[in-house]
Amino acid sequence: MSYVFQQTILKGKTSLGQTYEINFENGSKVLNSENANYSFGSLHQIMLKGISEVLRQHKPSNILMLGLGGGSALSILANKCRHPYQVTAIEIDPELVDIAYRHFDLGKYHNLRVIKGNVTEEIKHLPAASFDLIIDDIFWDNRMPDFCITREYLSGNSALLADKGIYMRNTMNMESHESRIFENCLSEVFSGFYSRTHSEHLNKIYFCFR
Repeated sequence: MSYVFQQTILKGKTSLGQTYEINFENGSKVLNSENANYSFGSLHQIMLKGISEVLRQHKPSNILMLGLGGGSALSILANKCRHPYQVTAIEIDPELVDIAYRHFDLGKYHNLRVIKGNVTEEIKHLPAASFDLIIDDIFWDNRMPDFCITREYLSGNSALLADKGIYMRNTMNMESHESRIFENCLSEVFSGFYSRTHSEHLNKIYFCFR
């Protein structure tokens, strides 16, 4: 029936103010915010494009995931990676982490370490030059928080990249002036970057290098 009508399993608002819904859509369980898909819907296809792009070039063994959602990116990595790897995920909202465990089988990923906390503080405590891939998918509903477009935050992520590591940032709904500001910051922090735009959902994914 979910191919015809969306079926809502659970909805609510976390103590941090994030509105969420867990639905069956097109035969799959998905996690949505008020205005965006957080996991296993359109975002899954966007992450699939981004991670596939990375895996064509590299075999990351130590991965940092900023923003967890229901674990879409973890599912893609599990299906796509044919080599050993470890994932550290940082998620600010502990209730979303609980939802991921209860409804999206997060416990099956034995190579996963979850840190519940504010990413701007938590990345300061991670070892420098230790991650081959950083997947940044931090959003509040359908907006990227302002701190994600700052030089300080991007520099903090750059410092965590190992030699030949990649910082991958999903973006959506950015105005042209916001894109210019963001790309200017990227050019100041990273030695190079390029982007790919999803043909259907129009999200732009950036791939950045130290």
